[in-house]
Amino acid sequence: MFTVTNVGAVSGGEAFLLLTPEKAALLDSGYSFCAPQMLENISRLLGPRELDYVLLTHSHYDHASGSIYCKSRWPGATIVGSRHTEKILSKDSARDLMRRLNDSAARLNGQGQYLDCLKDLRVDRSVAEGDRIDLGSLQLQVLEMPGHTRCSIGFYAEQERLLLGCETLGVLAGPDLVMPCCLVSYNLTLQAIERVAALPLQYLLLPHSGLLEGEDCARFLTNAHYWLEESRRRIRDAAAGGGTEDELLQVFKDIFYTPQTQQVQPEVAFDLNASYIVPLLLKDE
Repeated sequence: MFTVTNVGAVSGGEAFLLLTPEKAALLDSGYSFCAPQMLENISRLLGPRELDYVLLTHSHYDHASGSIYCKSRWPGATIVGSRHTEKILSKDSARDLMRRLNDSAARLNGQGQYLDCLKDLRVDRSVAEGDRIDLGSLQLQVLEMPGHTRCSIGFYAEQERLLLGCETLGVLAGPDLVMPCCLVSYNLTLQAIERVAALPLQYLLLPHSGLLEGEDCARFLTNAHYWLEESRRRIRDAAAGGGTEDELLQVFKDIFYTPQTQQVQPEVAFDLNASYIVPLLLKDE
């Protein structure tokens, strides 16, 4: 028995509280600037209970920044991430970049000053493929799923047929439209989608969209597979026709920068990600 609730404070900074009768875990943690509101959202659901874990799918600022703020409210909470996430979050340069991106997101959301705790950002427990997270009656197994980033992971509860996914699987951009998010590898992204599609799934939690159930899980993964391959075909066709770099980026943007995407990703962030994705779609790995 479990429940999953979006406790994120703003669109694009989603965080999901997973509750079992015995334990509580937060999947991802949103931005720094809105962390206080996220903590209040969590507190309303937890009541007197403790937060046991913060599970990070990867190291990006919109997923990891809020984790350290949880420690101020629940000191016993364990921040869990991949070994590569642990290395990234230990670097001053990475935290400085996250700070600049959080400042930009705060301005876009009309917020000025906020408490900056990123100097203390860390992973308390690094995990790898096959490691387990004990949530009492629900047991999570770590699945390494690089492709979006090198540090991307998911968490699978076999008995419940529940996968806490990551952006390597893609992001919903509309009905039956799934935006590829392969920032580091097309092939690894494809392998991750195919691996997850082979799992017996009843529930699939998408970090920016929420919980899918039943046939919607397979439908999402089918569409993720299709649009990963189809976007590669369209970009390569455009390149073969003499398209410039800017024109290829526009092909990708015309498909995927939909109103649904705009709700979770500012245009500047979309354009930055596309500048990594499009060259990968052209590359033979």
